[in-house]
Amino acid sequence: MNVNFHLVNALPPVADVFATSSDSDIIDAGMGDGVLFVIYSGAVSGAAVNTVTVEASSTITATAVTTVPFVYRACVATDVWGAWTAAAVAGFSANNTVANSMWQIYVDSAEIAEAGYRYVRLSTDETGNFTVLGGVLAMVINPRYAPMPATVLD
Repeated sequence: MNVNFHLVNALPPVADVFATSSDSDIIDAGMGDGVLFVIYSGAVSGAAVNTVTVEASSTITATAVTTVPFVYRACVATDVWGAWTAAAVAGFSANNTVANSMWQIYVDSAEIAEAGYRYVRLSTDETGNFTVLGGVLAMVINPRYAPMPATVLD
């Protein structure tokens, strides 16, 4: 089996995933070509809007982070994706008025490495207090290292 990504449950699904503000786990973008975050939401209790940014750091502890540019696209209907859009460091507004929607956010590892960063995380700030059921997956695209086998007894 040829694996072209490494999957991380970066922000497990919960009933109010974007309460006030939330950060995903820190992902080592230096382990591959880039990181693709997927925000997925289910039930929405109102017109929730969240500001989405990507923060980069030179250390795994993310004691000093800076926002970085990225590209994103939205899916508000089953398997109907919008065009990729470049986001400035200020991020974009994810409008969660549609239940069962998704966003893909891609950060290129080479671009952040040029600025001296290796680690990234997805950050959201809730601009309206509404409950959104959802979570965040992260995928390291084209990992530089082969995954460890589940067993050596093959």
